[in-house]
Amino acid sequence: MMCFKRVITTNQRFCRNISLKSTVSVEELQKFMANNWWDADGPAKPLYSFNKLRVPFVERGIRSCQKSVVAKATLESPLVGCKILDVGCGAGILSESLSRLGANVTGIDPNENSIGVALERAQKMKLKNVSYAVKTVEDVNPPNAVSPTLFDAIVASEVIEHVENQKLFIKKCIELLKPGGSLFVTTQNRTAASWVFVIFGAEYVLNIVPRGTHDWAKFLTPDELIFEAEENNCQLRQLRGYFYNPIADNWTWSKDTSINYALHVQKSSHGK
Repeated sequence: MMCFKRVITTNQRFCRNISLKSTVSVEELQKFMANNWWDADGPAKPLYSFNKLRVPFVERGIRSCQKSVVAKATLESPLVGCKILDVGCGAGILSESLSRLGANVTGIDPNENSIGVALERAQKMKLKNVSYAVKTVEDVNPPNAVSPTLFDAIVASEVIEHVENQKLFIKKCIELLKPGGSLFVTTQNRTAASWVFVIFGAEYVLNIVPRGTHDWAKFLTPDELIFEAEENNCQLRQLRGYFYNPIADNWTWSKDTSINYALHVQKSSHGK
């Protein structure tokens, strides 16, 4: 696992004033109003196959640096006892998969439609260790909470490129981690290559996702994300690129982070 520090200068857009209190973009929220999340051949189809990549990434990341968290792990339930927050969970496609590994998962999303679908699905499948709530990351704990809720791991998968005030979003995610806890992020890099493949290719040529789903200007570079994580008492553990083949509906790891990347940072064991 990688463990190093990068010193960079973040761009002006990314360093927006943290006094903005909400991470929710109404414009972005309206992009995800569909109720057909669980249609395996619908708009969310790539997310199903993406689970084959991101679920093991989260599982192995937790197990590699938080051995005390999974002390009771079994082959069937490798994340038993692990408390995970899935931020921007949508209808629970990732939350459900993590819960099936034994983790106690809380999925949050400001979109009431999506959470409604997630709750209906959880009831239908009789899931016992996953719960959902219409919340933003800044609303998980009330101000000055005496006993704040903290998590062993937080996952923000394909989310940060859709939020407002990304600086605040990162800060709030890390505040919700227990000392030694892990934050996992999957997102897109802000490069010419990502514009070609994610915006032009996926949205306008192949129609993999609806047009307008992504705003290239809101993509973050790995350096920007790592810088903010380190500013909030976290250390880089792993950075990997990944690539999607729409013809085969298959995701693979790559050394190239210029389009998509997955990031794992760990909060200091002495962190607040």
